[in-house]
Amino acid sequence: SSRLWVVLVEAMALVGRLALLVAVLLDGSKAVKKLNDDTFEHQTQASTGMTTGSWLVTFGSKACGEPCTAMTEALDDANEDLRAMYVLPARVEQEDSKGLWKRFAIKEVPTTLLFAKHKLYRFSGEATSAALVDFSQKALDQQFKGDEIPGEPSFLEKLMEKVKQLLGGGGEL
Repeated sequence: SSRLWVVLVEAMALVGRLALLVAVLLDGSKAVKKLNDDTFEHQTQASTGMTTGSWLVTFGSKACGEPCTAMTEALDDANEDLRAMYVLPARVEQEDSKGLWKRFAIKEVPTTLLFAKHKLYRFSGEATSAALVDFSQKALDQQFKGDEIPGEPSFLEKLMEKVKQLLGGGGEL
């Protein structure tokens, strides 16, 4: 029974990877994806460990200015090379993603995270396409120690945050 479960989970992971490959091959726009609180988990499947592939995500803010612009341009420039490595580039804006900021403990912008092989890797290099590609390759080759990916907040946690907001408790979601 447990062996059957393992085989089923492995089959589902394979289907997810094949779906990613098809999506990458059929995605005519090849644009860097824009994710937010509502789309992040569905697109990346980060918390389930059954990811649709690796994702390099830059977290920015409209108020960030030049540092975020430079990182976004580097991500755009690296887009094709990243996709060739089966790494999907994406960006997240703070204004519509406060829950992601809290979940991933984003303290400054820009922050770039790689979600790969059930781990989270924090980028700390220069805002260049070469640095992003090099970082991604090294992380995929497990030359860096990755952190556990924090799970999605539960329904109850989200509800409590909403209640705090309504009561003026300064909730962040």
